[in-house]
Amino acid sequence: MDERILITNIQRFSLHDGPGIRTTVFCKGCALRCPWCANPENLEPGPEDYVKDGVPGTYGRYISCEELVREVMKDELFYRQRGGGEGLDALPGGVTWSGGESLLQADKLELAFRALKKAGVHQCVETSLFVPAEKLELAIKYIDLFYVDIKILDGERCRTVLHGELEQYLENVRTLFAAGKLAVLRVPVIGGFTDSEANRQAAVDLIKKYPPMKVELIKEHNLGQSKYISLGRTPLDLHTVTDESLERYKEAIVMNTGVPAEVCRI
Repeated sequence: MDERILITNIQRFSLHDGPGIRTTVFCKGCALRCPWCANPENLEPGPEDYVKDGVPGTYGRYISCEELVREVMKDELFYRQRGGGEGLDALPGGVTWSGGESLLQADKLELAFRALKKAGVHQCVETSLFVPAEKLELAIKYIDLFYVDIKILDGERCRTVLHGELEQYLENVRTLFAAGKLAVLRVPVIGGFTDSEANRQAAVDLIKKYPPMKVELIKEHNLGQSKYISLGRTPLDLHTVTDESLERYKEAIVMNTGVPAEVCRI
C-alpha cells in the first residue's frame, strides 16, 4: 500500500483556517459530493488533469510524511506567536489539515500528526466528520482544534444530495464532544440546500446539544467557479442568501444556545 499522502497544495500564511498564522495542507479526496463545494479539485481520491486558461496541469501530488513535516516546519517561527485575546484568539498559530477531507488519510498522516505534536505545533483540522470512526479516534489523539461543518441534517436529503450517511456524522459528533476536544462548528448557508427553516432549526438544536467554542456561518460564494471550469464541470451560481437572513440566523443561534456566533463572508 502506498503510504504517501495525496495533497493539492500547502498554503502558507493562512489567516482564515484557525487561530493565528497557519500553514494549511489541502488533502485530496472526500466522501461527500456537496453541490456547492468550493474546492472541487480536492474531491476525487487521485490526481486529475485540468486545463486552465489554455494551460494544462494536474491537481494532486503524492508526498511522504517526512517531506510534508519538513515543508510545514519551514514556517515554525509563525507557529510560536499567540494572540492577545481570549478563547480562540489566545491560541497559537500552527498547521491546519484541510481538503477535501484530510481525515480520510488519517492513518497515513499519523506520523506527521505525531511529529508535529512532539514539536509542540498546534494542529487544527477542517472536517465534515463523514469519515470512519477509527480515523476520527486516531485524529483525536493528536489534533488540538476541530472545525466541523454542519451541512444537511435530514437523513434522506443528506444521502441523496451529499452522498453521506447522517448517522455516521452524528455518531462522530458525539465521539468528538465526549472526548472533550475544542471545536468550532461551521455552517455553510447555501440557498436551496442548507438554508431551509427545518435545517436551520436542526442546526440550532445540534449546537445546543453540543456547544462549541464558536459558530461560524459561512455565506455562499462562487470562488470555486474557475476550478469547476478547469475540470470541464458546470459550477452552481450561488447568490440567493441575503445578509439580513444570515444576521437573523446568527441571532437565533446566540439566543437559543448561548454560543457566540459570527457571519463569515469570504
